[in-house]
Amino acid sequence: MPSLRLSSLALLAPPVLLLGVFFVIPLCYLLFVSFMTNSMGDLYETVPTLANYTEIVSDPFYHLIIERTLLSTAVILVACFLIGYPVALYASRLEARGRLLLLMALMVPLMVSNVVRAYGWVAILGRQGVVSGTLNTFGLVDRPMSFLYDFQAVTLGLLTILLPFMVITLTNSLMTIDERYREAAEALGAGPWRTFLRVTLPMSSPGIASGLMLVTFLTLSAYVTVALLGGPRYKLLVSFVFDSVSSFRWPRAAALSFVLLILALVVAAVIQIIVRPGRVRGRG
Repeated sequence: MPSLRLSSLALLAPPVLLLGVFFVIPLCYLLFVSFMTNSMGDLYETVPTLANYTEIVSDPFYHLIIERTLLSTAVILVACFLIGYPVALYASRLEARGRLLLLMALMVPLMVSNVVRAYGWVAILGRQGVVSGTLNTFGLVDRPMSFLYDFQAVTLGLLTILLPFMVITLTNSLMTIDERYREAAEALGAGPWRTFLRVTLPMSSPGIASGLMLVTFLTLSAYVTVALLGGPRYKLLVSFVFDSVSSFRWPRAAALSFVLLILALVVAAVIQIIVRPGRVRGRG
């Protein structure tokens, strides 16, 4: 028994050490910096202050940015779930070869950089892009129009980037459901919709929660897509983190980063409360 514990500790020590050195310590240092004073000549002034957080909490402009960030995240989550779940359900019921081909097709966009995909949407939605040119050709508009730099462009760009993550996560979860549960429900007289609502959907809740949280974290940190498709007119909270770093206001950037982290954790907690993935294991 002692040798088994020593072996377990030996296996756990390297990843825990790496996590502490390259994640926990830098995160703690970032938290320390967020309570320092901005400096024009140095990284920060070692003068403790709460101004970086109080300005974010008290400024209505930051309230607007936070509301916009949460709204975009909520819309993307709902759209990814409504579009991704039927695709994942279909993929989970295919034969192994067909499912493999479908998942490979979904993974092809992931092999292309987010920058390239965002510029692709710029070429489609821009003033001289495909959509504007098509509308102008058919006489539906009298001048070139840009469909960039607004809520719709950012949401569409992020949706196309993040949808494969949701589909792949849900497919893996649906594949783990034992067919005997569905067969038992049908044998007891439940129709297809009742079986789906009472068996398939609840038992896939771990995959739903995992997919939603993955999409949440990627949405809140997707700076490049927001910068290219939202431009200077439509910014999310992650944009202001970058702007603060670019203007050498490191403590402000650190404070905004922790506000973004808190938002991510709150959304993740709400997802856990609503989806309740623990009920599949007999809890909740």
